[in-house]
Amino acid sequence: MMDEALAPRPKARHTVGVVLQLLMGAAVVLAAGYGIRALQQRNAMRRLPEGYAIVRPPQEVSALALQGDIVWAGGTGGLYAIDRREARPLPLPDGAPNLRRVRDLLVDDEDRLWIAHRGGLAALHDGEWRAWTGADAPLPGAALSLWLDRDGRLWVGGESGLAVREGEGWRRITTDDGLGTPEVDVIFQDSTGAMWFGSASPTRGGLSRFDGESWQFFTVREGLTHNSVNAIIEAVDGTLWFATGFADRGGATRLADGVWSGLSRQDGLAGEKVRSVFQDQAGRLWFGSEYDGLAILSEGSWRILTPNEGLSGWEVKEIVQDADGAYWLGTEDGVTRIAHWRFIAGGG
Repeated sequence: MMDEALAPRPKARHTVGVVLQLLMGAAVVLAAGYGIRALQQRNAMRRLPEGYAIVRPPQEVSALALQGDIVWAGGTGGLYAIDRREARPLPLPDGAPNLRRVRDLLVDDEDRLWIAHRGGLAALHDGEWRAWTGADAPLPGAALSLWLDRDGRLWVGGESGLAVREGEGWRRITTDDGLGTPEVDVIFQDSTGAMWFGSASPTRGGLSRFDGESWQFFTVREGLTHNSVNAIIEAVDGTLWFATGFADRGGATRLADGVWSGLSRQDGLAGEKVRSVFQDQAGRLWFGSEYDGLAILSEGSWRILTPNEGLSGWEVKEIVQDADGAYWLGTEDGVTRIAHWRFIAGGG
């Protein structure tokens, strides 16, 4: 006779099998969806518009910096050099340290390249490398952001606060000193000299401001569109713009004459989370999204660019413009150079 305690087990095994089949089916559907999107993206890039070029490697790009005829790109795979005129990868100088997950890049007044990465801080000057890691690092853990202030001091943001270079040493600044949140993913100094420090943390995000004497901390309660701050710029008219958001929520936040306001997808942005913000030499504002490409605002009109129009990826993480006017866009799937381009409202 069958043990009653064992009787339900075949049904349970059947249920588990059905669940596993459903999960596997869902995974296949998702993979197919991603595969179709990637294929569409690559097919679009085979028909690049005039003036467009795609550079790979690198793949994922979180940071860009210009240095003469070199475009430096950093991301998950490390540091990469790109020939600015020919849009092709270049070998790194000999002796490069182990650089993984590069988060930010900066070229200082002495033409030194600074690299913020998972292991700490590194620099390249006249072909010589230097690294600050472990106990020598400005901050414990990964370096996330860089800024050179008007006095020539280098600021480094990390997972546990800030460090500012003074001589050959570092002075650390934490929440005990007035910083609003431990993580510092973005640093910016405005035209008044005030320093801004943004955190992209989805749980402890926010925006700190230090005017040299006192600290202020801003969140959605004070006017931010979202507490995760991903980038900061000051436009030529003095307006401060903050790229904010996490996952499928966020927007662009504007601070002008002490008044906070925001832009959303309904206003013309490509997507809700704004990953990057940039103002070009013609005064146009560029807003990179997390999943939906790029939105460009010019005199009240919008234009959207995606991989269907020639971008290398859907997530535009960084934007710079070189001395010749060419745009360089770092995405999750390579670098896009746009050498010849004109604004057409609503067009591709």
